[in-house]
Amino acid sequence: MTDSLVLNSTQIETIVHTLNKLIDPWIIILFGSYTKGRAREESDIDIAFLTDQKVDEYQSFCIAQELAELIGKSIDCVNLHSASTVFQVQVIGHGKVLYCKDETRRMYYFLRTLKEYALLNEERATILKQIKERGTIYGG
Repeated sequence: MTDSLVLNSTQIETIVHTLNKLIDPWIIILFGSYTKGRAREESDIDIAFLTDQKVDEYQSFCIAQELAELIGKSIDCVNLHSASTVFQVQVIGHGKVLYCKDETRRMYYFLRTLKEYALLNEERATILKQIKERGTIYGG
């Protein structure tokens, strides 16, 4: 059995420094296989961030490419502002915070996201109950 890979301190410092230089995030979170103990040589590094700057998907892609060149591994960068509530909960629930500029803001964001997720589950429960009662997902 092959040992799982981990990020070393130089790689983490490079990620944090580069993201701070490019987009000034207030939080950076590692998620995916590197936090689950399942990273392999071919695994990419999954990074989520939040920033007050507007960062679209193309910019996130370009940032990931720059980081990949510096680290020497494939990187996926996700702006949590544009991610679904379910995805955000997965990241905060299973991710590892690499950098946090404001701990109070982090706690508020985590709590707000979990609240949104709970509300989403309540809404889905009603919809699923209606589907079960009708026996179909279509109205009628």
